[in-house]
Amino acid sequence: MRRTSRLRTTLLALSVSLTAAVTAAAPAGAAPAPVPAPAPAPAPAVANVGPVVVYLTGIGGGPQNIAAAAAYDHLGRQAADAGFAGSQCRVTEGPLYTHVTGNYYQAMIKATCSGEPAVTAPTRSLNRLIGPNGEHISTVWNVPPGYQVEGSLGQLYTSAREGTVPLYHCVVRKDNFLSGDVNCEGQTYVSRLGWFHPGRPADVGTAPLMRCMVGKHREFFESNQTNCEGQASGGQLGWIFTG
Repeated sequence: MRRTSRLRTTLLALSVSLTAAVTAAAPAGAAPAPVPAPAPAPAPAVANVGPVVVYLTGIGGGPQNIAAAAAYDHLGRQAADAGFAGSQCRVTEGPLYTHVTGNYYQAMIKATCSGEPAVTAPTRSLNRLIGPNGEHISTVWNVPPGYQVEGSLGQLYTSAREGTVPLYHCVVRKDNFLSGDVNCEGQTYVSRLGWFHPGRPADVGTAPLMRCMVGKHREFFESNQTNCEGQASGGQLGWIFTG
């Protein structure tokens, strides 16, 4: 069914905010080295802090025009939850339609939001997700399609505090990992997640944040357990706030 320009204008107006299937493809490269023992450090200058970039996927169902409107609405709700205004987001793909049955379609729209989101809470939960093939992502942002939340690793601050540094989502060979290095240890940058403690603070509750590896391909995941849940350790990233 061919959409009219008027319908397109109406649908675009619904995209109040838009972000995530966070698994970005990355060129082949050496895996990041094990993390050295953390040491306390002051909060970095703003100029050295990488940007927040969130990739969203909106999905909606119904007759073709209703499905697209629902997908835009889904995007808008995700973007607003992340603290982004519509002006910070752009549609990168879609609407793409899948004919389900009769007059019923599923619409999918992808968008990217970037910049500084509004701070709506002092912390965000760093959730560990697992994908359909057992791969892991740890993020404070939206859950990509096909992934499920395994649990929370703790809370990241949404703004810098004394004695904290930014934590980044990075990719190497399509494998997601976290780093305190804005250059992602020579690998591909995805997004800033928040701030955490590189050294253990004395005045707040924290848990260790470990870089771990599992399987013969040494797929990265994060854990609060210093023994990496029986898997190989890549070192301790730092300490994450637990309240």
